[in-house]
Amino acid sequence: MNYILRNLGRLLILPGDWAADRLGVSREENRDLVRMLINGLFWIFIAIFGLAIWTSTLSIYN
Repeated sequence: MNYILRNLGRLLILPGDWAADRLGVSREENRDLVRMLINGLFWIFIAIFGLAIWTSTLSIYN
């Protein structure tokens, strides 16, 4: 169970980690803030996209 939770946590912060690595942000340059910003934007975009797809399948919109 601990293994699953650890990997789930890594998956959730993966977009921010990737972006911080590509931008060359080190720990001294507020890497956590960059990760938080990118992760927030990424997961909000995924949620909006998912909701748009889900609502397009509702019978009221067909």
